[in-house]
Amino acid sequence: MADEQKTKRVLVLDDDQVVLNTCKDILDETEMEVITTTSVEECLDIANSLEVDLFVTDIMMPELNGVEVVRRLRKNKPHLTVIVITGYPSMDTARKFMKLGAYDYIPKPFTPKEFLDTVLEALNKLDPKKAIRETLVFEILDRTADEPDFLDRIYIEGSDALKDYNISREAKAAIVSGDVKWIEKNVGELTEKQMLVLVGMLEREIW
Repeated sequence: MADEQKTKRVLVLDDDQVVLNTCKDILDETEMEVITTTSVEECLDIANSLEVDLFVTDIMMPELNGVEVVRRLRKNKPHLTVIVITGYPSMDTARKFMKLGAYDYIPKPFTPKEFLDTVLEALNKLDPKKAIRETLVFEILDRTADEPDFLDRIYIEGSDALKDYNISREAKAAIVSGDVKWIEKNVGELTEKQMLVLVGMLEREIW
């Protein structure tokens, strides 16, 4: 019960103070704790020192782009829920962030309702496919392609070789069995390298 009643903390990063003020004004109407900053360095310090429930970031910033900020945060906070604000919405942009574990993205300009609804959905009604952080599957497949010994471990140990990764049993089974269809449906589009890894997994299963 304590976790359910805990105040949600939202960290917002944007180089535009007007956008930050807008986001804070919208969320101040709720019971959330809102921290805003225009500094990437300060943002990383806050995220690494405090428990943050949701991270909202712009993409285009002079210090460091949003993709790299999320990538750095993922090293220490692999389960942090992320929403991206972008003035340049595109499917390529969306895929990049979804592969990094982003929950959703909001195109500028947005209305208060659009922003608040997205935040509330991310915090309280997470899509199961994304909430279980299946995007770590991409990291596993890349590692498997680069480390033959790790590939052998997966073949010999099965899902046990993936015990250090916080993904669902279904995702582990899909990797071990080379289930391309399941991964593309629940995680996202595979790169050629990742696809070859899965084909290799499937061939081993067959033989």
